[in-house]
Amino acid sequence: MCRIFIVILCVFWCSLTQANDYGIAQRAMKTPDNVSNSVHSLTRYLVEPYDNDYDKLKVIAYWIASHIAYDSYKFNNGQVNRKEAQLEYDVLKARTGVCGDFAQLFTDMARVAGIKAQYVSGYVVENQDRLKRSYRIKDMPEVGHVWNEVEIDKRKFFVDTTFMSGASIGNDGRRPTTFRHKRDLRKRKRQNVVNENINDFYFDFTPKQELQKYHRVHIMDKYVR
Repeated sequence: MCRIFIVILCVFWCSLTQANDYGIAQRAMKTPDNVSNSVHSLTRYLVEPYDNDYDKLKVIAYWIASHIAYDSYKFNNGQVNRKEAQLEYDVLKARTGVCGDFAQLFTDMARVAGIKAQYVSGYVVENQDRLKRSYRIKDMPEVGHVWNEVEIDKRKFFVDTTFMSGASIGNDGRRPTTFRHKRDLRKRKRQNVVNENINDFYFDFTPKQELQKYHRVHIMDKYVR
C-alpha cells in the first residue's frame, strides 16, 4: 500500500513539474514584442508570475534560448571569422550572438530579477582521452566557451543558454560574406523568429550529469590546472 502511494505521489509530482515547465516555456515563447526591446521591461514581464528564483531563471533562460540564434558568421566549427567578429549589434534587438553574448544577456537579465548569475568561461571537452587526464592549459584547445553558473538555496549548477538554443544563422554551408551576414540580421529582426527546439537539459546541469548523458563536459577555467 505504501509503495502504491509513493508511485501515485511521484506521478502527481512529475505531472505538476511538466505542467509548470510547459507554462514557463509558453510564457517565454509568446512574450509580446512591445516588452522585448529592453532588458528591464523584458525581464520584469517574464518573471512577474513567479515567486521563486528557480522559475524566474528558467523563464529567462527559455526566452533567450527561444529568441536568440547562434551567429555562425562570427564563429563556426572552432574558427573565428575575424572580419565578421568586428560587426557589432545589439544582441537583444538583433536576436543573435555568440556564446559570450548569450551568457552576458542571461547575467544581465538575472540581475534585473534580483538574482546573481556568474558569467564563467572554460571549455567543452568531448575527447574521452583528454577527460581522463589531468587538465592543463596546454592540453586545451585555443578557443573556449562561455556560459553561466548560478547558486540557489546553496546549490550550484550550470546554465548554458547557447546549448539550450537550437537556432543559428550562417551555417548553411555558403561562404560567410558580410552582405549575407547583415541580410540575415535584418531578416531575424523583421521576422521575430521563435525557436521551439529547446534543449532543456542545459538549464540546471552539472559536469557529472553532462558526462553521463552526452559524454562531454563543461570545464570552468578555475578547474583547469
